[in-house]
Amino acid sequence: MEVGMAHSTAATAEQLLDLRRANSARCAEVIRATGQMTIAQIAEVTRLSRPTVTARLQDLQDAGLVVEISADAPQGAGRPATRYAFVADAGIVAGLELGKHVERLIFTDLLGRELWHGQRPVTIHHADDRLADAAAWVRTSAESLGKKLVRVGVAVPGAMDPAGIFVESAAFTEWRGRAVPPIVRAAFPVPVDVLHDVASAMLAEQRMGAAVDVSTFVVPILWHRVSAGIVVSGRVHGGTTGRAGNLHQRSDLRAADAYAADDLEWPSDPEVSSLVAAEAAGDTAAASSLDRFSALAADQIAMLQLVIDPEIIVLHGPLAIHDALVTRVVERLEDSLPVVAPVVVSEFGQFGTVIGAALTALDGAAEDLIGPGMAPHLLDRTLLSPAIGGHAPARV
Repeated sequence: MEVGMAHSTAATAEQLLDLRRANSARCAEVIRATGQMTIAQIAEVTRLSRPTVTARLQDLQDAGLVVEISADAPQGAGRPATRYAFVADAGIVAGLELGKHVERLIFTDLLGRELWHGQRPVTIHHADDRLADAAAWVRTSAESLGKKLVRVGVAVPGAMDPAGIFVESAAFTEWRGRAVPPIVRAAFPVPVDVLHDVASAMLAEQRMGAAVDVSTFVVPILWHRVSAGIVVSGRVHGGTTGRAGNLHQRSDLRAADAYAADDLEWPSDPEVSSLVAAEAAGDTAAASSLDRFSALAADQIAMLQLVIDPEIIVLHGPLAIHDALVTRVVERLEDSLPVVAPVVVSEFGQFGTVIGAALTALDGAAEDLIGPGMAPHLLDRTLLSPAIGGHAPARV
């Protein structure tokens, strides 16, 4: 049955427009998923009438989102059937991560195919100036690709309450107590989605990473301190104040004699890489430092295991790339708890957060350009760089 067939003849112009957009989205969705389709094939899959499909394809062509391609050779009498394809480069989206020490950027076309990714160290520390510089980086990078930027997803670090007010942020101290989404959106000439960096990493895992088909999981972030994202029954749980998962804020752990004060604000890579290398060379002090941090991280993750009882624990963050740390964390968890969920390291390396931002931008771009009803987007992992989680095409 076609969307909206039950609407009365008194439907308003706005309702009719919504109906057209919804049917356009259905047509675009099946073409995007399949590659090339005829009107008859689209009508069969969507269960829309052929006249409706024809009209909606014209709308999509007028918008530059669908194009006619060479017709099939006729089989028997009659004209060849025209096929339609989705125009992936009708626009591009960007995912931007404004990390404390590093900024990361990725561009994809409308089919989720990576066009470029990169990262750079943070050199500007005033919040507003840094945002303006990051927005310029996005703009000039898009221009260098020669494509039209249509939407940006921006992931920012720091605890935000449900209203988007920054409760705390070590990276953007000037924004504490302010609504962050309007600040970020004002820096860009296109629509912007703003989300917490941990929520962005969780989205990447939920859509196309270790947590696909998992409803309850946690994503501990291992870096100079430990925090975590929580998904319960498929929904991100930020808590009443947005602080859920900020494990490092326990004052009793800060004061514990078992942990040295400098372990609470541990350095990020490359300093930790140096510690790992030093331990491998026989440095007992480096080994002791790794032991202390791993014990602290494991004890905090154990809280999540006991309270959330997740199906899986996905380790993220700069320090999760070090087997010397991950092995210690897992061993301590297994020694201290009767049951531990499977622990895996994210396949996206340090780009999970920016990938989640790009996914959010893709979803928003589809609704902007086509209408509501498109399926959640994925990035094409066969075209994603191996360094950030790309997969080779499966052999047939």
